[in-house]
Amino acid sequence: MAILTFNDFEAYADAVAGVDGHMRVTGRGNGDWALELLDAGDVIAMLGRDGAPMLYRGLSHAGRYHAYITLPGSDAYMQGHRATDELFIWFAPGTEVHAVTRVASRFIALDLSATAILAHASGVAGLVDGRLDRTHPVMVGREQIHQLITLMMRAFKINQRRPQLFAVPAVRRAFSGRVIHELLRCLALGSPDAVGRARGRPIVSRNEIISRAVQHIQRSIRGEATIGELTLSARTSQRSLNRAFDEIFGMGPQQYYMLERLHVIRRALREARPGDTVTLICSRFGVWDLGRFAGMYRKVFGIHPSTELAAALEASRSRAAVRRGR
Repeated sequence: MAILTFNDFEAYADAVAGVDGHMRVTGRGNGDWALELLDAGDVIAMLGRDGAPMLYRGLSHAGRYHAYITLPGSDAYMQGHRATDELFIWFAPGTEVHAVTRVASRFIALDLSATAILAHASGVAGLVDGRLDRTHPVMVGREQIHQLITLMMRAFKINQRRPQLFAVPAVRRAFSGRVIHELLRCLALGSPDAVGRARGRPIVSRNEIISRAVQHIQRSIRGEATIGELTLSARTSQRSLNRAFDEIFGMGPQQYYMLERLHVIRRALREARPGDTVTLICSRFGVWDLGRFAGMYRKVFGIHPSTELAAALEASRSRAAVRRGR
């Protein structure tokens, strides 16, 4: 498959296989989002290049495992753990996925059939019961990670030159089997406990705090709750809430709230109808300091909200004119 390029980070996020989620840019980048997919059935391999630093939150598909490997030059955190050249992150099916990057980063992600994983797992010695269905960082060392990256990059290059090759059933089975075998071997040999928790909090408890808090933040943005009740909704202390957000997203809950609201307003501006104004749209989401908001909007998206609105209204008028001309 050809490399997919996007000038919109939302379309880029939607193209990622195996996870349903949304992306929030946290700063300006080069705007070039690219994703290469290699579909071999039991394994869908992805080579991604982010266009800006970002925050991601999603849910991995039922019936699919997932693995994430960072590439050199990146600065990424997955599930609160720094993604390094000595480990990969293993995701069980139906797991909440949290990621944050400090710079525009590159990665390899693998979307894996649970049926195929379980079929291969029975033949891998040393694979501890329960390890497959535990989302965790797997420490295997630089050499093993380099071997995994080399294997995947070679496959991507072959797919670019001969895309029809991976349509052959025997080739798909051989490639998928090799990838799954290597990952399971790493799971058996690597120690998930060798990587200390980033700042000491258990993942399950931390993710529960994050899940409740993010749901409350979304209700607050819709006007169904107040942001001041966040700690009560999360059922934790302010200190624990701050720590959980810092570990997962690299920012505090208030900063996350502001970022989330920026993206919600961006979508509303892009879907504006005749008669809408920046003031009217912002007021729907509780924004009253329009000058400060406009500065934050431009800092994150590189455009003024008024310019965003004008472009959306012009596009709406153009579509209406086309329909009238039919």
